[in-house]
Amino acid sequence: MKDKRVLITGGAAGIGLCLAREFAMAGSRLVITDINEVALEKAKAELSAMGASVMVRRVDVADRQQVDDLAAEVAKELGGLDVLVNNAGVGHSGELVETSLDDWHKLVNVNFFGPLHHVYAFLPDMIRAGSGRIVNVSSGQAFFRMPTWGAYACVKLALGAFSEILGHELRKFGVGVTTVYPFMVDTGFYSDIEGETWLQKLSMKLVPYYSMKPEKVARIIFKAVRDGKSLELVSPINRVAQLIQSVPLAAALQGQITARMMGKSPEILQKELKIG
Repeated sequence: MKDKRVLITGGAAGIGLCLAREFAMAGSRLVITDINEVALEKAKAELSAMGASVMVRRVDVADRQQVDDLAAEVAKELGGLDVLVNNAGVGHSGELVETSLDDWHKLVNVNFFGPLHHVYAFLPDMIRAGSGRIVNVSSGQAFFRMPTWGAYACVKLALGAFSEILGHELRKFGVGVTTVYPFMVDTGFYSDIEGETWLQKLSMKLVPYYSMKPEKVARIIFKAVRDGKSLELVSPINRVAQLIQSVPLAAALQGQITARMMGKSPEILQKELKIG
């Protein structure tokens, strides 16, 4: 990966920053984007101290014009990309009936259209070069499809399907695609999600104990990119979830149990939604 030009969205913290460190140690030339300018400057200082060539830009991945402007700047300054990592994302917890359309728009715009904006902005140059790799970070929720995480799971499932199909279609151009499905990762991603039922609150408090460390996940993703893997499930638990989804009775049982244990009562939901 030495001298490879690598763009990582959401690269100022969490998995993104850990992944940037991996590429920095490998001698890659980095472009880091994030919506948090303060975190970006800290990341730049750290990565530069490691000897890496780093360009940082504040970019809202949901804003197509900002992404197109970034692509033009990267083409001018670096001559294009070798690796595009679509890592930026936002979370959401709540039953579908209480998930507002505004929540849906935010999830779709950041977690789905964000990667699409980057793919369509950077892909033409990769096709012309006959090389490159696109990395789309989905989520293990695409397999678990747990009640109370439905909206998030739907959007990540859509991203995973897009990414896997894209990989098949781009092979003829010499462009590779790696679709990544991380399991729970102990980052600030869940810090704003407290949960409302007792089990949700407990599961959020226990995140550090049952989730994976971002450094380990980043190392796995880096190796997948380096080795040209098309699919990276990250954790064996995701393989179990895949198996559950392939057995209708098991999938239905998982959904019913999760909905009963983590969902709100009908009375509470009706009161909150002002129904009845």
